[in-house]
Amino acid sequence: MLNAFKVLAVFTSIAAVTIMAVALSTWVVAPDLRSEMNTPAMLNYTFDVSAGENPQWTVTRRFSTNPQAPDERGTVGTFPNGYDALIKAHQDYRNSLTTRTTAMTTETASLTAQADAFRAKQEQDLAAMTAKIQELTAEAADLAVRLRAKSDQLQGLSVQGRETREETAQRRTDVVRLQHELEEVRTDLYRLTAIRRDLVDRLLRTEIENQELSDRTAQLGRKP
Repeated sequence: MLNAFKVLAVFTSIAAVTIMAVALSTWVVAPDLRSEMNTPAMLNYTFDVSAGENPQWTVTRRFSTNPQAPDERGTVGTFPNGYDALIKAHQDYRNSLTTRTTAMTTETASLTAQADAFRAKQEQDLAAMTAKIQELTAEAADLAVRLRAKSDQLQGLSVQGRETREETAQRRTDVVRLQHELEEVRTDLYRLTAIRRDLVDRLLRTEIENQELSDRTAQLGRKP
């Protein structure tokens, strides 16, 4: 009987130590709810506990976690204890991060596709611009050659025009000189015509006088 009490006392002591160890480990290992609820990851959530015999924990978002609906806050849910509330808040936070990551991945893919399309369009535009530059460069070179030819032609025409003007001026001088000479010739002709007329008159008078002398001589020769 004494041995039975000894065994019971030992068992009770072991059980008490075990319970104390479990309680101590629970106190050491179990997280502090309020500390966990105030971590940076949980800043978007409020944790409200109701009073009463069976308290309930309500988790509410401070801000919307949906990028498509920034004004949508909403309640995560109501839970019988703080641990479940904390776990659900972490799950909701993880889901929101997943949603944001998916949205950002989709947006990044869309932006990448747009960037690739824009880059391809730029490459096409660059190729077109390069071809146009080459075409314009060839046209400019051709225009430069034709302009040089026209310039040489214009210079030649300018020289020819100067020579023509000089020849025209020379011809004009010759015309003026010839006009003066013609006037002199006309004057000489008029003077010679007047001299000729005078000489003709003298000749006629001389012939008349000779005729008269001949007639007189003849008359004188017939007298006895």
